[in-house]
Amino acid sequence: MKSEEVELHLRERLLRGEFTPGSRLPEVKLATELGVTRNAVRSALLALESRKLVERIPNVGTVVARVDPERLEEIYDVLEVLEGLAARLAAQNAAEGDWAELRELFAPGPLDEAATSGDLETFLRAIDTYRDTVIRLAGQRFLAETLAGVQDQAHLLRRRILMTPGRMEESLAEHRAVVDALVAGDGERAEQLKRLNMQTARKRLRRYRDFLI
Repeated sequence: MKSEEVELHLRERLLRGEFTPGSRLPEVKLATELGVTRNAVRSALLALESRKLVERIPNVGTVVARVDPERLEEIYDVLEVLEGLAARLAAQNAAEGDWAELRELFAPGPLDEAATSGDLETFLRAIDTYRDTVIRLAGQRFLAETLAGVQDQAHLLRRRILMTPGRMEESLAEHRAVVDALVAGDGERAEQLKRLNMQTARKRLRRYRDFLI
């Protein structure tokens, strides 16, 4: 396993919430567990630090990054504007046929079951598919690069917020409304609805702050 593979492996585990914020990530232990060199683990942890998923603390070592409430607010300020913009551009630039996959994905059926049963992984995959499709169809490279810079932190936020009571059902209804606006080519409404989706998520973040942080 190369350092890039070690990075991907640890990144996926961090994004799934397998490690508690503030817990140590000993290089020797991880190297033994994964059957790789300590240097491979060190390189992977350095890359994950640049993604703000881990942090190095003097005399302690590398630990899982803690959540900073003020930083969360800043991230949501950025995400609301940029994801709303992406929705508007995508609605304006895409052809109706470009939305076939999202229309099927968000149609009544499996996602309702996932929301009801609390199937977080299935729901997150759907949200990621929505996001990737919209960013691609927006056709704005700088916007895509900017959103990529906070992708991991945004994913962690979605995961935590979707775990709050009733949020998956609420989010599903909101995303269906956005998809309808995208299909209709109504960029202004798509942006408005996506920003509303981010605003209700932020309310959840504030309401369940102690639980999420």
